[in-house]
Amino acid sequence: MAVIISFSNHKGGTGKTTSTINIACALRDKGNRVLVIDLDPQANLSYSLGVSNPTYTVTDWMTGSATNETAILSTEGVFILPASTELTSVEDEIKRVTDFRYLLKSKLQNLDFDYVLIDCPPAIGAYTQIGLTASNYVVIPMLLEILSIQGLDQILKFIEEIKLTTHAEIEVLGVLGVCVNESRKLTEEVLSYINSTYQVEVFNNRVHNNVKAAEAPSFAKSVIDYAPESASAKDYKAVTEEIIKKISYSLKQSQPSNN
Repeated sequence: MAVIISFSNHKGGTGKTTSTINIACALRDKGNRVLVIDLDPQANLSYSLGVSNPTYTVTDWMTGSATNETAILSTEGVFILPASTELTSVEDEIKRVTDFRYLLKSKLQNLDFDYVLIDCPPAIGAYTQIGLTASNYVVIPMLLEILSIQGLDQILKFIEEIKLTTHAEIEVLGVLGVCVNESRKLTEEVLSYINSTYQVEVFNNRVHNNVKAAEAPSFAKSVIDYAPESASAKDYKAVTEEIIKKISYSLKQSQPSNN
């Protein structure tokens, strides 16, 4: 059974898509079979992996208009269920489907992957509900800035709603600092505020400012493939190791004791 991780934040521009792509490629490099799902109508993840104007999108696949063979594409050694701007126009139609929040969860049960990574849109809407309901875990990428706190507050409240309504077992793996500048005093002030205000872990590893990460999507590549020796690539590999350890610990904690 795949480990399913959503990357979600209600504030845009937080490195959510970049994190999804690069962690997927880092997991791929460890020998895993990885599927990435683009649930964001902006389709930035799809474009960044060289998929534009796909014949079938993730919504076609969820509603049965497309098969695994026609909808799931392969690129950069990972598999992708792509999005397009069409997702915006069909969102109301999706919401009319009975139990629409479970659409993705039920479909994923029939797939053979080690990891499924979901790029959720920066909004509280049907697609974020669908993504979180399908997920075992959530990673919250965010800029370590004051204005990002509001987005963190919103997504944590929304995850609590998901726990009460559609998925009680979903677990937040932590807040992932992206585009981090360690020399700024504000970085540590924001981290301190998060630690003192919210019951959520912060990743020990962070993704620092690096121009290579910004360049990579222009070449339809992850930074891990585009510039494997760059600071960003090394950061994402370290974050991926931390994610694996966190999941391993979570699974051990959930196992019944023999005592």
